[in-house]
Amino acid sequence: MAQSWKLQSLYHTVVNVRALDESVAFYKLLGFDVLNDRRKVEWPDFVATIFGMKRAKGRGVLMVLPSDPHGPMIDLIEWVEPRAEFPDPGRAAEQVPRIIAFRTEGVHAAWAELTAKGVRFCRDVFVPEEDLGLVGSCCCYDPNGNLIELIELQPGVRHSRANEALLKQA
Repeated sequence: MAQSWKLQSLYHTVVNVRALDESVAFYKLLGFDVLNDRRKVEWPDFVATIFGMKRAKGRGVLMVLPSDPHGPMIDLIEWVEPRAEFPDPGRAAEQVPRIIAFRTEGVHAAWAELTAKGVRFCRDVFVPEEDLGLVGSCCCYDPNGNLIELIELQPGVRHSRANEALLKQA
């Protein structure tokens, strides 16, 4: 029997934030634009039922990359009720990270510019020794402790060639 439904594309990712204005400013630094500002919208009660919650109140801003206006969006939400929990920045090296990865053009320039603007990175740009199909990759922290990976692939490469490199070592 033929399947009567299918996923079409990634629509948006919810990013829980401590302070909405600070997070909007950070994602603007990365190049996002505000698509829909819902900071003053009162959430109707049915929102909680959609997410399987008893109560859900918050403020949000939907953002999009101008270079990909029909691509996936980032939905920044500051949860008012219940309050979201966030990782302890002092224990980041001991905790499993939440990661959002962005395919990036000019990863070395992005690292330099964002570092100059005070964005905290885990390290400088990683450039692999093996031919993984990567130009480079680096991770910075958003204001909420999420890791933002900026990854630049070689032209024509869809994803890293990590599997091929690991098989050669085996």
